[in-house]
Amino acid sequence: MSYPPRVFIETREDVLLDAVAAIGLASLVVVRDGVPEAVSLPMIAIQDGDGWVLEGHVARANPLWRLAERGCAALAIFQGPHAYVHPGWYPTKREHGKVVPTWNYVVVQAHGHLSVTHDPEWLAAHLARLTEAKEAGQAEPWSMDDAPEGFMAGLLRGIVGLTMRVARLEGVWKIAQHHPEPNRRGVIAGLAASDAPGDQAMAAMMQQAERDRAG
Repeated sequence: MSYPPRVFIETREDVLLDAVAAIGLASLVVVRDGVPEAVSLPMIAIQDGDGWVLEGHVARANPLWRLAERGCAALAIFQGPHAYVHPGWYPTKREHGKVVPTWNYVVVQAHGHLSVTHDPEWLAAHLARLTEAKEAGQAEPWSMDDAPEGFMAGLLRGIVGLTMRVARLEGVWKIAQHHPEPNRRGVIAGLAASDAPGDQAMAAMMQQAERDRAG
């Protein structure tokens, strides 16, 4: 990322990795013959020595893996909560009117190099990790052992594993940090009262930021 104002940039690795885990779904961008292409897929971050690797998989019919097999740079984008901000939520609107609509958002970008694997043992372990991460909150978590015998083996033959060694991890948390507290509180109240998708998630994120700010 080359632009975001410093106040919005998030560099804490633990915060970025928590967001990757919570969001789960990535837009994986590669360049083929000078043209960018993107595919959406779940990815999880796995520690590897002093660094991190993102794991995912695509259907064998997806041509992206053939590009990755030759080795290619990639960008994984994890889009977190986002919400439109109505200027009427700012108390300063009533004071001087110098406010405009905007959009609050959270995003993590991981840059790295893609490689592929066809190893069925790796694929089985990857699917188990991915499933366990997302099933943990269920009352009766599903596991691969729940599937009929032979069913998973057939599915494994239809996918290709992707790994991306993370060279750079960046985040932008644009959540009204540059506004005075009354404006931030006004936005939180407005979003919390909204039924629009994502608004309450953004309100919760802003509330957590206020608690962190207060120490």
